[in-house]
Amino acid sequence: MAKPFGLVLRDMGKQVENRIETKYWVTWGISLIIGLWMLITSLGGPHLCSPVIGCGVEVPMGIAIIASVILLLIRLTKKNKLKLITPLILLVTLTPSLSIFLINTV
Repeated sequence: MAKPFGLVLRDMGKQVENRIETKYWVTWGISLIIGLWMLITSLGGPHLCSPVIGCGVEVPMGIAIIASVILLLIRLTKKNKLKLITPLILLVTLTPSLSIFLINTV
């Protein structure tokens, strides 16, 4: 009997697909929309803010940046590396947004 030249024959009836689940795409889309929205609104300066309470955007952005850094550090040790993308998107979009927002504040 002839050998199959080292080829591995697989059952064509069982087709395993390595697809990214829809929940990740939805989460990434929402994160990207929030980040881009904050980036676009931060470019619309100069912002007139109260000297007592500020503009009200700095604190949520700062909390989101700190939470994203903490999540990145925690999720680096996990096996599922797809969960790194969401805090990375928020970190990449919110950090420049916050710095631009603070620079353009009067």
